[in-house]
Amino acid sequence: MKCYSKQSIIKNNAKITGYVNNRFLLFILSSIPLFLQAQNAPETFLYTAEKIYQSDTAFGIVEAMVVEKNTIVFLGNAKVADSIYPKATHIAFKGKYIYPGFIDAHCHFLSYCRGLTQANLWETQSEDAVIKRLKKYHKTNKEPWIIGQGWDQNNWPGTTMNGSNKPYPNMDKLNKAFPNVPVCLKRIDGHAVWINSAAKRLLLLNTDSLIDGGLFIKTPGLKGGQGDFSGICIDQAADFVQSKIPVLPFSSWKPSLLKGLKNCYAFGLTTLDEAGLSLSDINLIMALQENGEMDMRIYAMLSQTEENLNYLATNGMIQTEKLSVRSMKLYLDGALGSNGALLKKDYCGQKGYRGLQLMSSTTFDYIQQLLLSRGYQVCVHAIGDSANAMALRSFNKNIPEGYDARWRIEHAQIVSQKDQKLFAKRSIIPSVQPTHATSDAHWAENRLCGESGQRISGAYAYADLLKQAKLLALGTDFPVEGLSPIHTFYSATQRMDAAGHLSKPFMGNQALTRKQALWGMTLWAAYSNFDEGRLGSLEEGKLADFVILDTDIMTIEAKKLLKTKTVATYIDGKRVW
Repeated sequence: MKCYSKQSIIKNNAKITGYVNNRFLLFILSSIPLFLQAQNAPETFLYTAEKIYQSDTAFGIVEAMVVEKNTIVFLGNAKVADSIYPKATHIAFKGKYIYPGFIDAHCHFLSYCRGLTQANLWETQSEDAVIKRLKKYHKTNKEPWIIGQGWDQNNWPGTTMNGSNKPYPNMDKLNKAFPNVPVCLKRIDGHAVWINSAAKRLLLLNTDSLIDGGLFIKTPGLKGGQGDFSGICIDQAADFVQSKIPVLPFSSWKPSLLKGLKNCYAFGLTTLDEAGLSLSDINLIMALQENGEMDMRIYAMLSQTEENLNYLATNGMIQTEKLSVRSMKLYLDGALGSNGALLKKDYCGQKGYRGLQLMSSTTFDYIQQLLLSRGYQVCVHAIGDSANAMALRSFNKNIPEGYDARWRIEHAQIVSQKDQKLFAKRSIIPSVQPTHATSDAHWAENRLCGESGQRISGAYAYADLLKQAKLLALGTDFPVEGLSPIHTFYSATQRMDAAGHLSKPFMGNQALTRKQALWGMTLWAAYSNFDEGRLGSLEEGKLADFVILDTDIMTIEAKKLLKTKTVATYIDGKRVW
């Protein structure tokens, strides 16, 4: 129906005044405000499904939900909803199930999208397989650098070092395949890169230099001494190398970002916690949201950089309808898979080596105090038991008693049972990724060999962490893992991997219940973002972010969980997939 302005209606009425009396004309004019109000009234939708899981604190289950504009206004019985909202548009998802929109509490969305333009090395089973993919990629991608990500030497065949750690590759095969083209390949965890000689030459890289919190790995020399640079750079050394590589303009990877958004919507994701962004990244997201090109909600953690620290020291938080910037991500150590996690005892088979500490205790305390003074949330990456102990003790010292800080430990991967008790004292939130446990299961214990398995008992201990913290925020860390919240749910509740590599549950005593897993992806994740008042559960007055699945994940047999499909995804009451 075409809608006319009040002025155009008055003008048209003037032409027919000879045919109507003045009283009728006054009636028409007096009706115009009501006409316009009717055209602008928000449309009301009544959704019904087999079950609607509210995921609120009472874990309510209803059959009908009414949404006006972008807000939930009713939940309950379908007949009652229809009687209260008789003019609502009915949308029936017969035999389907509605849940709150899924929140990924820790991911790297922009990195994932950029990676869609790069060489895909995920699930490569050997060094030769990596070279084969790179050659195929280079035939159609003639950028000055070959950039790729996703390799994992733990999945490759061959001997292990001292029965535990798979050896890193060296530059030989990269150099032979690409003698004159610089290559930089990021490891699956993002904490190591593998480069060739052409890259080393172009960057004028001095691999004999020392970098705090980083390593340039050398090949074994004669009699056990240090040999030549292998091509592997760990943590701060990897960051240094990547900072020198030219950045592609956004125009060249924007199609990948739009594709990445669709992929996220297809899995029912409605909020992403971006774990470490620059100010330019923040501005990009804000512009996309303002232009209507990005419906996804983003909870952004600023990266710990001098630019970002200077910004938050003089500016407040950024808060729009779909973007929240009120936290910063700090790094205390590296990753277990690349031997950078900071441990209390030696890595198995590596006498005297306990990983990398990426920040001093003094700097860590100072930044916490700065963030506290600005009302910012501290989110710290801590993998190893030593890093987690340092984070927990420092948090307990710096968080004022009674202050609602909601500071988070990202990963909380290995925490001794003694240190786990420190979560409760200041309501510290463990932000964990269940698929890490099931992906790492085949090698994690070898990294942590110790007395009667005592060290591994504190690893990936989500049930124990929940007892202390009373809630968990669940994420994937994609692109380190896949995007699927269903895989998160499956790993959390079954302690098995979606690929089917595990023959039995990995540390099955640490499994979460299905309610706990769903809360971790919805209400608890929203709480960890200070957003439980708007999101995380389907309740009256909250925003209409929800997902429709073809499966009742709360009751279906475990073996059928992985077949779950997303039917539709809504953000602000708008269907985005």
